[in-house]
This record gives sequence, C-alpha cells and structure tokens, in this order.
Amino acid sequence: MSATTRVLAASWLSIALFVSACGDDNNSPTTPSTSTPTSENWSGVVAPGGQSSRSFTVNASGSIAVTLTASAATLGLGVGLPRVTGGGCRLGVTVNASAASNPQISTSADAGQYCVQVYDLGTLQDPVGFALKIDHP
Repeated sequence: MSATTRVLAASWLSIALFVSACGDDNNSPTTPSTSTPTSENWSGVVAPGGQSSRSFTVNASGSIAVTLTASAATLGLGVGLPRVTGGGCRLGVTVNASAASNPQISTSADAGQYCVQVYDLGTLQDPVGFALKIDHP
C-alpha cells in the first residue's frame, strides 16, 4: 500500500469515526435543576446607635427565613431584610426581635443578592452580641 493510499484510508477512517460519534441526544431525559436549601449562621456585635449587616446570595426563587437565635439585649434588636439594589443595605422588611427559635422574618424572594441587618432600636447602653440564622434557596 502506497503512502497516499494509507493517508486516504486513515482520513476516511477518521471521518467515519467522527460521523458515528455524532448522534441525536434528544432521547436522553433531562433533570430539572434544583437549588439545595442553604442555612447560614452569622454572629456579630451591635454598638449603641449602630448596625451590622451581611450580604448573601439566593440561588433560586423561594423563601428566606431569618431567625435571631441569640442576643444579650433584653429589649430586643431590629432585624431587617432588603433586596440589595444599587449598593447599600436598604431595609424593606423590618421587625423588632428578641432571640427565639422560630423565624422573625419569612418572605419570598427571587434569585439574587440580598443582605440582612441587625441594628439598635435606640435602647442599647453597651455593645451587644447576637447570632442570626438565615435559611434560603
């Protein structure tokens, strides 16, 4: 077999393998994508007249639940949850909260960037520690 014949045979073999690898994958079932629920724990300190905030990402539409799980403030703290738009943490949903095991805020949300804020209600005399749990899709 000449060198030209071998090159042609190798070329045809390559083309045949390439064509046989091409197929219709439309028969494969598709699995819908789902987002695994996320639970984030966050702790910090709020000074008199101050606030503390944290950003988080919601990966899919669903519900956000925010629970103030611990606080040394006997009169409670403010807890707010806004959608982050144009920077900053502008509160859209706020509550006066004391530590509890049930969420103080529960709201529906689209995928995107959010933040949560804990702030002094004007009653703090000293800095106060807190712990917060954020559940979201």
